[in-house]
Amino acid sequence: MNINLPKNHFKEQSKIIALWGAPRCVTTAFEKTFSQRPDTEIFHEPFSDTYYFSKWRRSNRFGDYRDKLNHDCATVIKEIQLKAQVMPIVFVKDFPFQVLPYLDENIQEFLGSVINTFIIRHPHEVLASLYKTKQKLIEQGFDPKFTEEEFGFNSLYKMFQIVTKELRQQPIVVEANRFRQNPKKILINYCQQIEITFTPKMLTWENGRLKQWNPHEAKIHDCYHETLNNTTQINPPKEINLQIRSEHLDMVEKAVNVYNKLFAYIST
Repeated sequence: MNINLPKNHFKEQSKIIALWGAPRCVTTAFEKTFSQRPDTEIFHEPFSDTYYFSKWRRSNRFGDYRDKLNHDCATVIKEIQLKAQVMPIVFVKDFPFQVLPYLDENIQEFLGSVINTFIIRHPHEVLASLYKTKQKLIEQGFDPKFTEEEFGFNSLYKMFQIVTKELRQQPIVVEANRFRQNPKKILINYCQQIEITFTPKMLTWENGRLKQWNPHEAKIHDCYHETLNNTTQINPPKEINLQIRSEHLDMVEKAVNVYNKLFAYIST
């Protein structure tokens, strides 16, 4: 895939910004800051229905919802593009592992038309957070086990290579703890890189919930977003206590390698 884009491809049109990360990388908190902008429409993990619920799904651990069986990536892309016709900014937050298994010409063209950005968090902290959510998932009737694909770092690096090598976009990488330590500084820099104006409205909110979820969605998202749901701003990071299980040692080692490679591209 070789896509040639003009230098000022994103300047004179509505912007679609994609934030790619792995699960538990503070992606939703970062997304929350953009939800405070009146000029921005949020798409929260729009490709997840294809990955978890459609007839093309790669996991069934969150159950069955027949109304989502035909929800494919092409439908998602069309919805995003239609919204971009009426909103100055569309902000899409998702995980590459939910997109890349379905990579085709339609998705390739979509990636070439948006500003692709990345957020990373050290895999030890990601794993500690996943371990912490285990009991919550069990209580809601979901399978807490996750695959290496769902851990998300292998596909994150593949997406990074597509964006920087094949699409030849400049790497825009945020480190999660640096963001949490100084959200204003990081957001100002991020906004400069994607060529939009930062607004202080992005820093606080009255309700930590990203949106009003459907009942089945609320059960899942409450397991993962309890901290954000009960905050009114970005909180600083806390120390973690992690004992890596033997079955995850190799997976984490590879993820740390990916983290280190992308860390080299953070701008602040």
